[in-house]
Amino acid sequence: MRPAFPKYLLALVLPVLLLWSCSDGLDLPQSAPSLTVAQQSLDGSGGNLFLTVKAAGKWTLTIEQGTAWISLSTTSGSGNRNNVVLTYEANPRDEARTGIIILHTEDRDVKLTLTQGAGSKIARWLELPQTSSSDIYDFYTRNCTINGKTLRNYSFYYSDTDRLSRWVAYPLCSSYMGSSGRTDAWGYDPLLPAGKQQNITSGYKDGNNGWYARGHQLPSADRTASKELNATTFYSTNMTPQDNDFNAGIWETLESKIRTWANASDTLYVVTGCVTAGSKYYVYDRSGASIPVPTAYFKAVLRYNTNSTLGTNGYMAAGFWFEHKSYDNNTSVLKAQSLSISELESKLGYTLFVNLPDRVSATTAQQIKSEQPKNVNWWW
Repeated sequence: MRPAFPKYLLALVLPVLLLWSCSDGLDLPQSAPSLTVAQQSLDGSGGNLFLTVKAAGKWTLTIEQGTAWISLSTTSGSGNRNNVVLTYEANPRDEARTGIIILHTEDRDVKLTLTQGAGSKIARWLELPQTSSSDIYDFYTRNCTINGKTLRNYSFYYSDTDRLSRWVAYPLCSSYMGSSGRTDAWGYDPLLPAGKQQNITSGYKDGNNGWYARGHQLPSADRTASKELNATTFYSTNMTPQDNDFNAGIWETLESKIRTWANASDTLYVVTGCVTAGSKYYVYDRSGASIPVPTAYFKAVLRYNTNSTLGTNGYMAAGFWFEHKSYDNNTSVLKAQSLSISELESKLGYTLFVNLPDRVSATTAQQIKSEQPKNVNWWW
């Protein structure tokens, strides 16, 4: 005779059996999807982190904010994954910036907010103008390799709306110039999606004021140390629609003059830019996008020479402002269009050579910026 089964054990076992039998073949609630990273506060100098995705099924990732400086090794997958690489660029600004990544799943969306600290040493280059987190422009920078050495190439401040760079800033010295010649390697810039760029491999199509040339902001002839280096000047982010008489005339003469100054300096720090405010004209790219024709162009040059008796603390500066039209092509016109950096800043509404006070002092920087190049024979 079997011993009677204790009633108190039956009371404990029954619910377990019922749960097991009822759950057989049914979907139990899954854990909520999540998107995490080891640290949400990012260093201003740039770097990489692993994202961890937890999801029951298929998922995608989108960068809602910060596309200019955040990139992901993959944007889709299925199930859990802990090796999605998040790469973030150096912050050139003096203020923190925010990035937002969204995980999309069948059940819900999950938001991850990242904060990157203010600019670091890598972004304290002398050629850089002021940037802001509140405008429509995004900052990009690229390096290059010359004779096995990694150097910075150029930086640019880009508008997705206009598909133009507000300015391109770069150092210029003999290291960047050689004998590679002009590659004419017209193409998209690999730093940002092609859909945000001009499609001008075959040039611009006429807009409401006829034909315009593809005008470099960083000149091709300033980057001839190698064909690979020169090819970077033909990216669409470096181009603007430019009147051909202006492009092949006074503008080219100024570019040549700047290379002469660079060869007589330790380093020349250059900013080339365009102004689209008040633009009435436009051209089309090869995909039909409308590109505004700039109303004006400028160049700002900061010379440094260790042993120079000219300028202040080895520095001297010159600015140039041109309305977008044809000019007589001679040095007299260049001199007439020159102005101090302070005057050029007043026209532009933002600060040039923003890091110069770090090298000298605020008072000395202002003295350098206020110098009138018309009165300095060295420039001419």
